[in-house]
Amino acid sequence: MENQENCSTPVMTTETAGCAAVLKKKLSDETSKKIAAIRIILMILVVFVHNNYNELALPGGGAVFNQSVFGKWVQLLISDGLARGAVPVFFTISAFLLYYKKNSYSVVLKKKAKSIFLPFILWPVVNMLFFAAVKFIADVAHIGFLDGVGNYDFLTWTPKEWFSNFFGYGGDGILYLSQFWFLRDLIILTIISPVLSLLYDKAKVLYVAAIIYIEFAGVFTYFIMPESLFYFSVGMIWAKSDFDIFELAGKIKWYEIIPVFLGLWLVLWKFQRFSVTTVTLMAFADFLMLMKFSQILIKNEKVYNVLVYFSTYSFFLYAVHIKILRAIIRTVWIKVLPMTNGFFCLAEYFGVTILMIASGIGLGILLKKICPPLFNILNGR
Repeated sequence: MENQENCSTPVMTTETAGCAAVLKKKLSDETSKKIAAIRIILMILVVFVHNNYNELALPGGGAVFNQSVFGKWVQLLISDGLARGAVPVFFTISAFLLYYKKNSYSVVLKKKAKSIFLPFILWPVVNMLFFAAVKFIADVAHIGFLDGVGNYDFLTWTPKEWFSNFFGYGGDGILYLSQFWFLRDLIILTIISPVLSLLYDKAKVLYVAAIIYIEFAGVFTYFIMPESLFYFSVGMIWAKSDFDIFELAGKIKWYEIIPVFLGLWLVLWKFQRFSVTTVTLMAFADFLMLMKFSQILIKNEKVYNVLVYFSTYSFFLYAVHIKILRAIIRTVWIKVLPMTNGFFCLAEYFGVTILMIASGIGLGILLKKICPPLFNILNGR
């Protein structure tokens, strides 16, 4: 299994089933395989989250978007239900691997600088150059369907705007690559990981109570999202304790967890939209279902091997799917198939998402074949 030396990278990037080979505490083969198999599934769910049009998301609103009631509930079930647990699982496994390996703090920082921070800095630049190139080509070749896709906006940014676009602080507080909030929070949590470990070791009950309160109350935590701290802490506690989250999730019966998840999902989107407590409970139920689902993924060796292969490109897909792929594919799709009725809205939802996943993985495979060093740098390997 390739890349066995890189087990400390975030689970969105380059862990494989071979991670067990280098951990100081031996990771069971089953746990290692579950981690390797679930990554690409989680990444696919993340793509569904980010291709989730509604009336308020489209320029011009209802003039273009005409989703049916059935279609809206399908999108709510997938993007705002089943996919809600994907990022929590990523955070939990990332923290688990970080603490489980028990490297020195200096070694951790050195590894994370390569595996997380370097891609975090490089990918916005890649996106800026890509869109500048698209703008130039559209202007020179007069390609109408690319109008509005590319721009040179970054040339007018102030120092404060550069900082805001790269780190999400200051200005409007939104990252240029919005999905990279995960990496930003993971970087910060890695830096303070010894402090979190110390706090937990000194006052376990108080620490657990604090992170539960912060998560369920939606407490503003300044530099990181509440769910980032909560699920990172879950991964830390998992690594420091005797229990196994995969085993815990496996003990829960499907007929127990599915009704709980569906009940919370229905209450949330029918009666309590944006309720922090309900969102949190539903996401946690989904988190448990996804951890349990990993058991199914490893039962068939052929399926497992396919998932591990495509997982190599999960971070590449994560990096390119919003700005680059969504901008191009959505723009072309909507010009050819305007979302004038429920059928075309659902076709866009599934069609664009599938094209984003296929093209993102395909581009990753192509880049790895053409220029492996660049692929490795951009993916933190």
